[in-house]
Amino acid sequence: MGLIYAISEELMPNLSNPKAQSTAAMMQSLIQELRQMVPVYDSYIVDEHNAMTKVLRDTAGALEGVSGPSADAVRERAKTLGTLADVPAPMDREKVLAAHRQLGKALEQTIIDLDVLQRAGDTRGDVALDIIRTHLAPRYARDIATVVAGAGMIGRG
Repeated sequence: MGLIYAISEELMPNLSNPKAQSTAAMMQSLIQELRQMVPVYDSYIVDEHNAMTKVLRDTAGALEGVSGPSADAVRERAKTLGTLADVPAPMDREKVLAAHRQLGKALEQTIIDLDVLQRAGDTRGDVALDIIRTHLAPRYARDIATVVAGAGMIGRG
């Protein structure tokens, strides 16, 4: 909070260049975003980790009977990463962050594989993609609410 105040009260009044003022305002905004995310970030990671393993399994389940390399890749991810145990809170931060990154990359690759199936005309790829979208949409909404809620915008107090 002190840094945001210092930028506002000590730095910005002494900046005459509009670009420098804009940069200072962006710095305030980034600091505020971090300030709001840090207290909840670890709980988000735990929740997302535990949800992503299920999403990988459910996505693979939606492709039952689909053949080909893309469907096989989705099933393989479900067999490996989709079977990771749920993590508790509080967590071993480094271990869970590494697993979260791995699961996030798995979802990215799964979306790419589902695109291949959709382009080939297999409608089960649509159903499987909806499973991933159902998982991701609330995450995006939550992240947006966390970043801009309350005193998150410059000028709000």
